Amino acid sequence: MICTKSGVNRSLRTAVGTVRLAIGVQQCKGTFSRDGPFSMQFFVLLVIFALMVAGLMRPFVGLLALLIVMELQPGELYPSLAPLHLERIAALLLLISFLIHGEKWRFPAPTRWFLAFYGAMVVSIPLAFWRTNSIASCFSFLETVVYVLFATALLTTEARIRSFILTEILLVAWLGGSALYNYHRGIWLVRMNIERAVGITSSAGDPDTLAATLLLSIPLCLALMARGNPGWMRWIGVGTICMALVTILDTGSRGAALGVVFLVAILIFRKRKNLIFLPIVVALGPVIWLAIPAQYKARYETVDHLKGDASYQVRILSWEGGIAMFEHNPLTGVGAGNYTYANGNGYWPGPRHRFYLNAHSLYFKLLGELGLIGIIAFGSYTLCVFRLNMKLRRQLLEMHESQFLTELPALLNIIFLQLFFAGYASHNLYRLTWFVVGAISGSISLLPALQHAPESAEVLNDKGDSASRAGSDWSPALLPELRARLGASTNPS
Repeated sequence: MICTKSGVNRSLRTAVGTVRLAIGVQQCKGTFSRDGPFSMQFFVLLVIFALMVAGLMRPFVGLLALLIVMELQPGELYPSLAPLHLERIAALLLLISFLIHGEKWRFPAPTRWFLAFYGAMVVSIPLAFWRTNSIASCFSFLETVVYVLFATALLTTEARIRSFILTEILLVAWLGGSALYNYHRGIWLVRMNIERAVGITSSAGDPDTLAATLLLSIPLCLALMARGNPGWMRWIGVGTICMALVTILDTGSRGAALGVVFLVAILIFRKRKNLIFLPIVVALGPVIWLAIPAQYKARYETVDHLKGDASYQVRILSWEGGIAMFEHNPLTGVGAGNYTYANGNGYWPGPRHRFYLNAHSLYFKLLGELGLIGIIAFGSYTLCVFRLNMKLRRQLLEMHESQFLTELPALLNIIFLQLFFAGYASHNLYRLTWFVVGAISGSISLLPALQHAPESAEVLNDKGDSASRAGSDWSPALLPELRARLGASTNPS
């Protein structure tokens, strides 16, 4: 075997980066363990259980505790906590609190279509390529189902929705900020011959997942920056966006870099008044490009010659495998979670070396794993949420609600557009973000102000119709009838 000097250097950099990453993760896990009489594990456990106990008295606090546990993944940070299964304990205590306080499940249209999508996953099991794995995938996704149902049921006020989003942004800031801090301490992962920032838990584990999580959080940061929110909250939004952009650069993710350009274009062109920023963005483009480190420039420049990119060409073969899966079973596909195994064991195109490769595409993942039933369910869900957000936006503008609430539906739709855009090169079909957006949109649609708005509109229409009829067919004999109609329409009882 002949090794070139550059090849040896790349291998050494990869080995050193992997060792640094492993050491850095252990250092992060061990922080506080030598700083006092209590270990960090005990401190984290104490804080989480305090939130869970508080959740027994207030179910919404229990929802926030579940959110924190799902994002922080304490069982991954501290393996000694893994056997406790804190996610299950948090969900169980939240359910107890939910029942004790007589909370009610709510099923707006997005939630019903979300459950239909989960039904499509379950229906794919009988004809699955690997039934046991599909059963495990559906069981794992049940955590998302429970979380979405709780969120839809408990986000009952604007204040709760704002607090929920703020908590999510603070958690994302911790994930991104810790990755950025570790990166500049020399703790990174070498992949594709570049040094890439990486998270320390599965919530933002690999560089691409970390970059996607940060990028998708930016519209929610913009919601926190809305007029009317407290100043400190708006600064959290600004700071998280700045941190996210720097960390995305350090991940070296090509998809996220294109996603930033896509997001900036949407934000500029969605409102005519935003076009004033277009010359500024165009002028800053070359300056930002010059400031980007050379290793990342080389990575981004590969987008121009993907025909020579071996990684991209293998992905195209994986997409062909997805088409073959659909052709073999167009109704339910090869089953939820089976794309990788089906590719390597039966559907990899041609006589080439077989790869156990996932879809690396939302669209081929959906096509290959869930077939027509999944396409209909997922397409109906996304269309329902998108149309609902457009309707909510119009209603909230007419009602002159707070800027936070008025802007939120449009920003949620932007997250959907980001997910669809990223889906070209990432298999984000089961990503929690899709369904949390639906939960928030459904919760907004059930706010009391919006529930009463149609009744008020009908009353106004009745008044307007009566007055117009009185104006066109006026007669003194109609006066008693007109008074009776107006009186009945304005009577609170």
